[in-house]
Amino acid sequence: MLTGDGSLDERRVRAAGNQSVFREVNERIVEISERWSAPPQFVCECESAQCAQTIMLTRTEYETVRGDPGCFLVAHGHDIPEVEEIVSSTERFVVVRKLGAGRDVAVRFDPRRKRGVEPVL
Repeated sequence: MLTGDGSLDERRVRAAGNQSVFREVNERIVEISERWSAPPQFVCECESAQCAQTIMLTRTEYETVRGDPGCFLVAHGHDIPEVEEIVSSTERFVVVRKLGAGRDVAVRFDPRRKRGVEPVL
């Protein structure tokens, strides 16, 4: 299957690269939010570089998403079936898992893996 911008794998790789940047932002939010009493607001980790939607998660919910380096948290309606599958959904957010070559990119750019923290799958 081809998209207007190239092959499906190319789109999956591009999407995972964009989403990995947002995941890195959320990792920094976790680091600085440890001194806050209220749950932090995280950024949507969807494919769109223009997305500015925030999502409320508890620390436990966030850590559950981070347990699989191929998963990202996105706002409702921000998932893209061609590049990811929905793993779970709450009233506040959706968890998606990258497919194909996009999953490889997501795992490779996982900030916790780069720091030597292996995921618990």
